[in-house]
Amino acid sequence: MKLIILAVAAVSLSLSACSQDIPAAKVPSVVQNAVQTKFSNAVNIEWEKKKTGLYEAEFAINSTEYTAWLDATGKLVAYKLGIKENELPAIITSAITREHAGYRIDDADKIEKDGITYYQVELDAKGKKDRNLVFSADGKMAPAVPYMH
Repeated sequence: MKLIILAVAAVSLSLSACSQDIPAAKVPSVVQNAVQTKFSNAVNIEWEKKKTGLYEAEFAINSTEYTAWLDATGKLVAYKLGIKENELPAIITSAITREHAGYRIDDADKIEKDGITYYQVELDAKGKKDRNLVFSADGKMAPAVPYMH
């Protein structure tokens, strides 16, 4: 039992070291304004301050989950929105079927970063390790783009 408690405590500490939930009052107004300008219909905004110095805003628009990353000047670095599997470009679903046989799409997101659209997917298969992959819109793997949690 003590081992389980220690394991849970260790995981909690490691997760909190990566980011810190913060109240909106602690977020610079320029950052808040940037989110409201770009995502005017955003509701239920939750903020985190990342270890990288970026601000992360999680919110919903019309029941779709979004995450946006901004720097301290309010510059939008990237954002993602949850999409359904059938919203992935066919070229990406074909590549997954061809190159990752036995896996199924568990989660999919559309990412906008530096004016370029990417798609990320989490694949899972029974008895196998999950795979987190990022694709460019043309269906090619984008290894230089990190999977955005």
